[in-house]
Amino acid sequence: MDFGKAFTYVFEDPDWLRKLGIGTLLMLVGILFSWLIIGLIPLIIVLGYTVVVVRNVSNGDRYPLPEWQDWGGFFILGLKLMVALFVWLLPAFIVLVPVMIGSALADSNNGNMGGMETIAILLTVCGSCLMILWSLVVTLFTPAIYVRLARTERIGSAFEFGKLWAFTQRNLGDVIISILLVWLASFIAAIAGMLGFIALLVGALITIPAATLWQYLVQSHLFGQIAAKDRASNLAEVEDL
Repeated sequence: MDFGKAFTYVFEDPDWLRKLGIGTLLMLVGILFSWLIIGLIPLIIVLGYTVVVVRNVSNGDRYPLPEWQDWGGFFILGLKLMVALFVWLLPAFIVLVPVMIGSALADSNNGNMGGMETIAILLTVCGSCLMILWSLVVTLFTPAIYVRLARTERIGSAFEFGKLWAFTQRNLGDVIISILLVWLASFIAAIAGMLGFIALLVGALITIPAATLWQYLVQSHLFGQIAAKDRASNLAEVEDL
């Protein structure tokens, strides 16, 4: 895998400035109106766009960034991805309930030692550990979820645990490296976003959505590379995806 290319391929596209500009505008609108349901629409479109990037990288396209044309297709793919990830993360939200109960019990106990405080601590610690553990599981499965949605466009494919596990297991090393690099891209994007404040709010309105979009595109290229490598080495199994 060419990990470095994931950070630079965006700028190799002859039309990268326009494509990135449209995506940045969508991100900006989504961020500004995130407090409204309608604000989710541009963000969902961007999510769908990143799924198509995964597919294009997997197919070996020279310039993986698609044209901003199939808006409806982007929206549908993005909505499927958002729903799939939400469902996968739902157990973590459910586990959050005992954590909140434990915290409430600890606060109401006023620091007095006793049985209630022990229960509160157990609920908080065990719940937090389960949340972290499940979040790590979802993180490891995220590349497979992206790849399966990119190839099948079926939301059900994001919940076929056996195939998700098989893909993740076959490519575990690359999955872990890619996740670490996505975190690195997230850190770089955060730094770039903060630098926008140097140019006052106007600068931040450009750098924050642009850097966030770039981070998503880095992630998509990495996941697409995993898919391409997996296809090359396990063609028979991947054809069944």
